[in-house]
Parts: sequence; C-alpha cells; structure tokens
Amino acid sequence: MAKSQSRYQKITILALVLSFASATAAQENGEPITVHVKEVHRVQESVEKGVWARIKAIVETKTVIYSLECSEFASVEKGYTLVCSNLSAGHDYSARKFETSINFWPTSKKETEGPLQMAYEIVSEKEK
Repeated sequence: MAKSQSRYQKITILALVLSFASATAAQENGEPITVHVKEVHRVQESVEKGVWARIKAIVETKTVIYSLECSEFASVEKGYTLVCSNLSAGHDYSARKFETSINFWPTSKKETEGPLQMAYEIVSEKEK
C-alpha cells in the first residue's frame, strides 16, 4: 500500500508541476475573471515526508459555477513546497481563467524562490 501511495504522490506532484508550468507560461494570456467563493473544503493527510492538503472550492461568476481542486504539500525538511491561494467562502476574488485551471495569484507576483504557487484545476463547470 505504501509503495502505490508513494507512486501516486509522485505522479500527482508531476501533474501539479506541469499544470503550474503551463499556467505560468500562459499567465499573460488567461481571461481575467472575478469569482465569488461559495464553499471551501480542506482535507489533510500526513505522509512520511510531510503533509498533503487537498483543497476543493466551489466558485461562481455571474454565468458559470466551477468546481475547483488544488493540492499543496508541506515538507518536513523544507516547509511548504507547493502552495495554493488561500480562498475563503463568501469572498470575491480576481483571477485569470485558463483552459483547465483558474489562477488566483497576482500576475505581478512571480516568485523565483520559495514554494511553487499552484493554480486551481477546473474539475467541472456548469452554466447557472
């Protein structure tokens, strides 16, 4: 079980890094949107090297409801290595929408050190 879990975590990290890289490369091209956050759920799981947190959020624009997911990781040795934008229910946020993700990080905030800033993956979307 531990081996398959470790393999899953490595695949998840690779997918997240690739998602982040594509979102970062296209950051200037994303569609600016404003969303209202309806729900946020956070589930944490301790592993040998740190803590994984899976964040699920339901957000909406005037015409679309999105179900989003983002995973972050806090390493025992290094602190946060993957971090998601902190969203709170009942608040409005400016973001940039891409084909498969929504990025809540400001376009001017391009960190070269510290944790990777993750975009939220669009799991589903439906018209209001």
